[in-house]
This record gives sequence, C-alpha cells and structure tokens, in this order.
Amino acid sequence: MEIINPGTEDYHIHSLNFSDGLNTIDEIVKYAGEIGLTKIAITDHCQAYLDKRDFHRKTYYNIINRWENIHNEVEVVFGIEADVLNAKGDVSMDIQGKSSEFILLSSHPSPPYEEDPKSITEGYLNAIERYRDRITFLAHPCSVYYQDYIDIKPIIELCNKYDIPMEFNCVNLINNKTNMKNLELVLSECHYIYVNSDAHTLNELKNARNIGMTFLKEHGYLK
Repeated sequence: MEIINPGTEDYHIHSLNFSDGLNTIDEIVKYAGEIGLTKIAITDHCQAYLDKRDFHRKTYYNIINRWENIHNEVEVVFGIEADVLNAKGDVSMDIQGKSSEFILLSSHPSPPYEEDPKSITEGYLNAIERYRDRITFLAHPCSVYYQDYIDIKPIIELCNKYDIPMEFNCVNLINNKTNMKNLELVLSECHYIYVNSDAHTLNELKNARNIGMTFLKEHGYLK
C-alpha cells in the first residue's frame, strides 16, 4: 500500500461557498497555510447531492475561474465529489453544469443514490469501468452508509486494475462512520491510498489527518 499524500497535502475539503462546509474558500486557504499545508483540494458536492438535499446556491461556480490565492503559497485545486446514481454506473460529476479534472467518486444514501442499496456494488463497478479515466480516487469507500450491502473486495480489485487510488477518510474514522472490516481490507489490499480529512470545519482541517496518520502508525501500516 502506497500513500499518495503522506506529507502536507489534503485533497478532500468542503466549503461554505458551494456545499456543506462551515468556512469559505478564502478562510480555508488562509488557515491551510497557517497549519503548514502546501496543497489542498476544495472538493464540494456534486449537483445531484446539492439538489436532493435542497442546498441553496450561494454563488456561481464559475467564479472559481476568477479566484486567486492572495493569502499564501498553498496550491489550491478545485475538484468535485461526484456521486454514483444507480446500478448502471451513472454519475453526477458537475456543480451548476461545470465539471473538473479532479473527481472524487463517492456514494451517499438515497438520495442521491436512486436505486435499491443492494445494487451499490454493481453501481460502483460500472461507474469505475465507465469513468476510470476521469476518477482521481474513490472517496470514503469504507463508510457505514452501505456496509450491509457493499462488497468491497471486487471494488478494490478493479481499482487496482486501473491504478485508481482509494481514500482513507479521517473524519469518518473520528466520527465512527467507518466500517472497520472494510477499512482493513482497503489498507491491506489496495495499491494506492489517499489520506484525506474530508474537512467541513477548520478544526477537522487541522486535526483529522493527524489522527488518521497516527491510526495508521499504531496499526502497523506506517513505520
């Protein structure tokens, strides 16, 4: 298992501007510099997620084309947390019709997943096959959302086949939203791993990855 971002990089963060974070993009970026991060990804939820949960639009997504980091030297990527929608592997991967080259593939309970949760494994496998060239990594694949239905092993095998990393989601670990059996399989068998906060608050941005890295050391995944 190789960790893609073992140092000062966090690639799963949510903002107030476009989804369900508590802080604005500028607040996140400024604080990221204060705590020593060198690269971050603002990865707000896709449009299907926002629509189904009735999030009100705060600003236009294309404003990011005019945004610049005036605070520090932190490199900032704007990505999207996409959602698997059904067993065919249809995926929502836009915000307000705008997509990104940095796509996290995830799933959340209905909505936005539209079908019987028993089909979630099929949905993941088909989505990976269809969009493998666009997926940066699988976000929180070990969440408890579908723990009664998901078969994580074929998903790991398909990700390994296409060199698609999977995520160790630190906020889910902290909040007891991780299926520990599936996490053990991912950490033991997946070739590539991202360790990300999934921060929705500045406190999570500061502490979640550190807690996750400590977990990995204590369980023998890091020397």
